[in-house]
Amino acid sequence: MSELITNAFNEIDPKNEKFIKKNTDIVEEIYALMKAAGISSQKEFAHLIGKKESEVSKFLSGFHNMTLRSITALEVALGKDIIVTSSNAKKQYEKHSYFVCYKPIEENDLTPFSGERSNYQSTKTKESFELKVA
Repeated sequence: MSELITNAFNEIDPKNEKFIKKNTDIVEEIYALMKAAGISSQKEFAHLIGKKESEVSKFLSGFHNMTLRSITALEVALGKDIIVTSSNAKKQYEKHSYFVCYKPIEENDLTPFSGERSNYQSTKTKESFELKVA
């Protein structure tokens, strides 16, 4: 039986595998944008985009083949892009020469910090560092 399952996985069409990955990425992005917007339920999201809750459930299941039109409608409702092309990402981020990133530091954390300090101890604060963009 195990060999049968292994063979089935080995015979997955690369196009289907790529489709599943893309669809999963889109659904994960929708959930992240919903969370960022303070949308806590499918019902609330359905109301926001003017769809039935059952339709939103299909979108968020990962099994529904969303059209570009439906993804665009979700982007408009969320006020953020779900899909960002590499050329648009480059345009958006090339105007920045650096980013400030925050690493949460746990109490009694002695993790080396790549920067001016090597070992440090802090109590639940945040340290920042610059990340240069190539």
